[in-house]
Amino acid sequence: MSSPTNLTDSLTRLRERKHRASKQSSAKAPKKPKRILKARGRSFAKDYFVIFAYALLAIAILTQLVLIVSLDIV
Repeated sequence: MSSPTNLTDSLTRLRERKHRASKQSSAKAPKKPKRILKARGRSFAKDYFVIFAYALLAIAILTQLVLIVSLDIV
């Protein structure tokens, strides 16, 4: 089994190779103009768990109100 030092050295060498390769490929590739993105408002994905939780809360509140009203009438 390899010792942690050998694994760390191997990872370091691989990262250096990758870094060198990316420098060489970036030198060959023509520079592309960067697109400027307009800042839009942050949009959140629909979270169905939150919708479910609020629905349960609404049902619980309505049930309590119905019980309070029905007990006041009786």
